[in-house]
Amino acid sequence: MKNIAFFIILVHTIIFILWIMNSGYLFSTVGTTFWIASVALGFLIQKQLDDVMMLRKILVISNWWMVFLMIMTVGIYFVVSSMP
Repeated sequence: MKNIAFFIILVHTIIFILWIMNSGYLFSTVGTTFWIASVALGFLIQKQLDDVMMLRKILVISNWWMVFLMIMTVGIYFVVSSMP
């Protein structure tokens, strides 16, 4: 489980970098699906990590940061699309 948790944290870091770059790869259908799947998998993994508290805390922060970025993305989309 620890290796999968490290992988999810790495994926979240890459997603954050792509989000900052406003990459077309992230905002495509495949990218968005991968983004949502990595967050869902991260929440599942965090529930099973009881013995490694530091890694679990980092994963919790990373998961909620990804949820925040998703909310910000949707908000930015609606604000920009409502502009004339």
